[in-house]
Amino acid sequence: MGANSLKKGKIIICDEKGKESDSISFTFNPSSYRISSTPHYKDIRHLASDEQKKEFIGGVERTLSATLIFDSFSDRDLFSESEAKGVSNITEGIENKLRPITDKINRLEKAVHLAGDIHSTPMVIFTWGNLKFRGIIIGFSIEYTMFSMEGKPIRAKADLQIAETRDPSVSSKTSPFESPDRTKSRVVVEGMSLWSIAWDEYDDCEKWRVIAKANNIMNPMDIYPGQVIRIPAISRE
Repeated sequence: MGANSLKKGKIIICDEKGKESDSISFTFNPSSYRISSTPHYKDIRHLASDEQKKEFIGGVERTLSATLIFDSFSDRDLFSESEAKGVSNITEGIENKLRPITDKINRLEKAVHLAGDIHSTPMVIFTWGNLKFRGIIIGFSIEYTMFSMEGKPIRAKADLQIAETRDPSVSSKTSPFESPDRTKSRVVVEGMSLWSIAWDEYDDCEKWRVIAKANNIMNPMDIYPGQVIRIPAISRE
């Protein structure tokens, strides 16, 4: 395994201005994560028959789901350098030297509650490798799976669901619609599709063909994480 494969992922919690206020690294990188995309449709019923069809009304909602394991034995973020050495060198009575894993869990749980004057939950960024998924936590559950002799929780499993929100640094003024002479680029991340890119850039998922043509993509399913996609400028019609 290369050095990059050992890099820890983390969840960044942002303040009301979108700036980083806390960073919580994973004890262990997740074994997997899932990104689901849900397009929004409405049912249209024909008056003269019972036939129904679905009409796309805009918006493709992406959700990331992951399970994270937090463990006081392995989590160096919970210890100072001297404490970490003491934990690694002592086997007898080691549980008495461990801090409860709730120290880190409580920091993460704050992102589920309303933040200050913004009256909404804070934005978080799930980042690991080439994935940088920005959104708000819409699902959060904790299962404590190991305890010290005194009942102190020292291992926990956290199930997270994060609903994606658009990066506030990406202004609509930089859209190819607003700047007909401007060509942009997007880096593909896990879960992206030409349809979702077209909706983000043109507010029209049907314009995926424009992107495919500009990038010589014959099969719209044939894109991969890390690929750079050119977003051609087009004018409104």
